[in-house]
Amino acid sequence: MKSDFELMNELAKRTDYLHELTETESKALKNALLDMYVDIARLCEQHHLTVMLCGGSCLGAIRHKGFIPWDDDLDLLMPRAHYEQLIRLLEQGALGELYTYDTPNPKTDSKNVFLKIYRKDTRNIDVYSDGSPFPQGISIDVFALDAMPRTNFGQQIKGLFANGLQFISIVVLYAKYPSKHLKEFMSLDKEMLRRYRFKCLLGHLFGIIPHRKWVWWFDRFVASEREDRPLGIPTGRKYYAGEVFPREVYLPAREAEFEGVKVYLPNQYDPYLRNLYHDYMQLPPVEKRERHFIVELQLPNK
Repeated sequence: MKSDFELMNELAKRTDYLHELTETESKALKNALLDMYVDIARLCEQHHLTVMLCGGSCLGAIRHKGFIPWDDDLDLLMPRAHYEQLIRLLEQGALGELYTYDTPNPKTDSKNVFLKIYRKDTRNIDVYSDGSPFPQGISIDVFALDAMPRTNFGQQIKGLFANGLQFISIVVLYAKYPSKHLKEFMSLDKEMLRRYRFKCLLGHLFGIIPHRKWVWWFDRFVASEREDRPLGIPTGRKYYAGEVFPREVYLPAREAEFEGVKVYLPNQYDPYLRNLYHDYMQLPPVEKRERHFIVELQLPNK
């Protein structure tokens, strides 16, 4: 059975509901993301924090020496202790007035189960964010690299609970902050609309507990800095146990180039990328290329 993301990706290619970036917009968006990365990386370097490109950004660095041509985001990865140190720096305003952020915490709500850093002088509305109180500018996702149980069995058992918490946080988000754009987009396909309505129903049931608690519980449940364990990305595209490797696959980070800028990647990027994309140097067919679900975009003024 196809995932929601796969169905949405297919529907996006069949309809003109979403905003299709022009070549000029795509270039300006990528430039803005690269500027954001440089600022974040500079702050991390000043405080001796490890920050790596991950996911499609890591793939872009290896295959294209920069952004994947049809991609429009930038994903970062940090060891848990460094990730939480960056959050403390953001709380202190160390990144400057141009930026804001959103992350799980015990006091306020957060859109996602991971850190997002936003540029304030922009606007980037996707189908999920309409009607929510969270920042809506161009953003970079930052994921935590956490220690995992030693055995596959332990990883799968903990993963059941972790993935359950993450799923609940998503459906409660749907119910608490209903998006007109998401509902309209889902309504274009019967199967997607059925799934959306079911998630909203579950969201109302689990919503008796505030959304902020679900994302915070998830974050605390998966957070681990044990140095004698393998590492994984609980909030990654393959969920809790899908990106688990011996520590040496991820660390120490190795230097690479991305759009002419020095970046860092997982130490052994080959097994990491093969796990995500299989034959990652082969370009996927057009119909399988991922896209993001943008409704409205306002780029920074230059």
